Amino acid sequence: MAAAAAEQELLLHLKLAFLAREPPACVLSLARKAGGGSVTPHVQNFILESCTGNNAGGDQNCSYVTTILKRIIAEAELSSDIVIDGLYEEFGQFMSSKSNNSSLNRTEKIYKEISFISPTSALFGHQLGSGVGLVGVCLNYVSASKVILTDGDASTLENMKGNMEMNNLCVEQEGSQLPEENKNKVQCKYLSWEETSESDLWDCRPDLVLGADIIYDPVCVPHLIRVLSMLLRRGNNRGTNNVANKEETSNEFSSAATEVPVAYIATVIRNAETFNCFDKAAADAKLSVVNITNSEAPLSLLPYMLSYDRSSVQLLKITLLS
Repeated sequence: MAAAAAEQELLLHLKLAFLAREPPACVLSLARKAGGGSVTPHVQNFILESCTGNNAGGDQNCSYVTTILKRIIAEAELSSDIVIDGLYEEFGQFMSSKSNNSSLNRTEKIYKEISFISPTSALFGHQLGSGVGLVGVCLNYVSASKVILTDGDASTLENMKGNMEMNNLCVEQEGSQLPEENKNKVQCKYLSWEETSESDLWDCRPDLVLGADIIYDPVCVPHLIRVLSMLLRRGNNRGTNNVANKEETSNEFSSAATEVPVAYIATVIRNAETFNCFDKAAADAKLSVVNITNSEAPLSLLPYMLSYDRSSVQLLKITLLS
């Protein structure tokens, strides 16, 4: 039973890496791992049925699929394994349609099969600089009671809304509210750090404020600090109603919902001067910034993303100084 579950997990990682368009070498590595060291006919069948077939989901990038199939076939032939006929046929079909495939020009999207965060209840999460909206999908997946995603770029915001719909989430429109019983809902809002005011955030009293790789430009740092201060102050005034009936856990991130509002920012320190600028601006704004990377090492949330270097990611916890 355990062996079968482990095999299914490896195959799932292979599928998700394929859909995330990981580099071919990474997909090939996962294919070997799923086959116990080689790309077996069983693994080939899985690729054919779950990655390139009708059950694959997501967009099929013709050029990418062709490259992957070519590498898989070559690997199987080299190791003297059987290459199933369906794989050759699929490769031929993608080769013949490659030049006419319209998906080459489509906007990149994110895939919906996410299963890497422990459940958290009754949490109000607000993300700054939401990009494609992956964090928002995750917050909804763990049943956060309210999710607000913001970005200061209009085209990014439109793409984000499309991603939410692709992941079966309902985007609340300005001036309208979805039924309370609808749990699969998020808000996507335009938020310019430079221009936003307290009145723009009147309905935001978050438990958690999240940001990923948003400390990148010293010019933006003062505006980011100002927005963080406003959100944490507003969250601090949310009263006790929002925290009633919450399950207590020992988890650093889940417990934040039962205490004072907190911001978590995952960042890569590419420029020490920019980070020092952020640290000083936070101190001037009476914000506590604690690097918790060592004590709260991030989980391997996307184990199939072999190309992603996690070693340089720092996790910061930010709160108002009392």
